[in-house]
Amino acid sequence: MSLIKPLLPIKSCMVIGCCALALTACGTSSPSVHSPGPEATASLPAATGSAPEINSFTFDEIDLGGCGMTLWAPGRDPRTDGVYLFNGLQPPDGSPKATMRMKIDGRIMPFQRTEAEGEEYYGQFERQTFTSVDGGLTAEVNSEVTSKPENSEVWGVQGTITVINADGQETSVEAIGDAGC
Repeated sequence: MSLIKPLLPIKSCMVIGCCALALTACGTSSPSVHSPGPEATASLPAATGSAPEINSFTFDEIDLGGCGMTLWAPGRDPRTDGVYLFNGLQPPDGSPKATMRMKIDGRIMPFQRTEAEGEEYYGQFERQTFTSVDGGLTAEVNSEVTSKPENSEVWGVQGTITVINADGQETSVEAIGDAGC
């Protein structure tokens, strides 16, 4: 009898320990009822293709210049590191000329603005949608003015650029820049 009594607490501890271990293992491998965090969704493979890659380019690579909006990566120097996009002013005659350029998947792509909403500044808008001339890409540019220097025709801006391909795959980047002449 004296040998059985000490075994009962050990058995009880072992059962409790095994249950705790099983619950812990289930908790880490079972799906959560909450939506997955960004680290979980980032590792999911693309359903039909890959998301477009937004690259930087220099003004030597494009056929546009002058007044407009230029956006680049925060903490980068646009003169040496390049820019994400340049959108020149719309032609005064309202023609559908492609005024925006981006480098997507290593290629310079011309875009036309198809929608514009919000406050206008230097021919730009708070929310702009552009479609590539070939129709395969959409670029959504959401921006806001961050500085209006008193004696300058160039205003600071910041925002987000989202590029969506025909398969619905998208890539977004944060950007800073300027708009003006």
